Amino acid sequence: MQIRKTRRNQLVSLIGKRAENLFVTKQLMCSEAIMAVLNKSLKSGLSSEMAIRLGSGLCHGIGGSGCACGALTGSVMAMSLFLGRSTPGFGNGQSIRMISRKFHDKFKARFGATCCRVLTKNLKNGSKEHFNVCSQYTGWAAATAAEIILEKNPGLIMSADLSYLKQKDSALKAG
Repeated sequence: MQIRKTRRNQLVSLIGKRAENLFVTKQLMCSEAIMAVLNKSLKSGLSSEMAIRLGSGLCHGIGGSGCACGALTGSVMAMSLFLGRSTPGFGNGQSIRMISRKFHDKFKARFGATCCRVLTKNLKNGSKEHFNVCSQYTGWAAATAAEIILEKNPGLIMSADLSYLKQKDSALKAG
């Protein structure tokens, strides 16, 4: 049991760092990085391309509108990928809705807001400072979503892709 807990904690940390790295090196934006890392490392079955596509419209607060933070929305989407309902029916999605609401509230308590334009109001869009600050939101959100996913589905712990998670890229890879 202790080995599983130690590995879970290691995974959570590596997932946060990997998502943060993909964002800060400008390879992927916040929601894309979170979807890509959780999808690939926990082996959801989606192609890497599809995971990135699913996160693409959420960047910069839903398509650049500045509304809900992409790290927040990307994490909710990733949690839904692993924990969401798989069949129709009005009442059978209650669990993921409760998880999503708690995640939202935790994000807001930690960062003071959930709106991208509020979280970045003092930052020049595209600046180094912007990427550094938002990479922290991205890393925290990915790690926290991973913690929730692994708590609810501990079977994913031992099959996670550690070699992918241990990669660290430079900004040169982004082209």
